[in-house]
Amino acid sequence: MSLRAALARISALIKAKRREEELGLRAAADASGVSASTLSRLERGAATSLPDSPTLTKLAGWLDISVDSLLSDKQGPKGREPELTTLEIVEVHLRADRDLSPETARALTEMFKALYQHCIETQGKQSKAKKE
Repeated sequence: MSLRAALARISALIKAKRREEELGLRAAADASGVSASTLSRLERGAATSLPDSPTLTKLAGWLDISVDSLLSDKQGPKGREPELTTLEIVEVHLRADRDLSPETARALTEMFKALYQHCIETQGKQSKAKKE
């Protein structure tokens, strides 16, 4: 797995875990044992290198997966790692794409999020109109 792909996966897993457990950054830092600044940098995709071994070990423990799973593009056993949403999966793939600059990947992610949200809202309105 490339460095970009590994960092994108770590970012998505942190986001998913925080979303699932409804944790703020400080609470996630306390629970994981990783500093809030490091968690923030990893989650935002601002990290330029992998964390050191102790930090990877703490992250993997908090995410309830092995370090190998954390750095692998294969999903671990069902129910063990945080489940990624469609938006998080797309973001991981865009960030990992070597042909895209980080700025382009971010812009595409934001455009996809907006389009995805629009489709959900439109579909919801259509479903509601059919019921009436």
